[in-house]
Amino acid sequence: MSLENKDTKLTLRISEEDLAEIDEFLNTNPRFGSRSEFIRHSALDYISKTRIGFVDQGETGIRLSKNMDRIISSVVQKGFFKTKDEVIEELLENAVKSGELHKIIEGKMESFASIMNDLEKFEEINDKFNEGSPRGQKVGKL
Repeated sequence: MSLENKDTKLTLRISEEDLAEIDEFLNTNPRFGSRSEFIRHSALDYISKTRIGFVDQGETGIRLSKNMDRIISSVVQKGFFKTKDEVIEELLENAVKSGELHKIIEGKMESFASIMNDLEKFEEINDKFNEGSPRGQKVGKL
């Protein structure tokens, strides 16, 4: 019996606990037709994330709070998105289109300007204070 399918068969050793975890996930995520499809998708998703520098918390790349990671993982598990990358990409696109990203950047710039202004005032006060110190010694230094 000759198989016309060009896919390569791969044997995988996996613990019963890990297999049970995968099966439980598949029971709540019907978009994957089989264990093989899920494992193939997971492997390729991991490769994709590694290539673009998006990795899970604790490694280098985009770092998410535990709560944010849980939320993003949840919408992926429920089948609204295929990968975490898709969720983040759509969030960023919406932030740009809505002007929200611009507002965030403006807020950061205003905060930075305020800090720099406070720093300049502090340096002016420090300089005036040091002018009156004995023998021209500087009392405080930033």
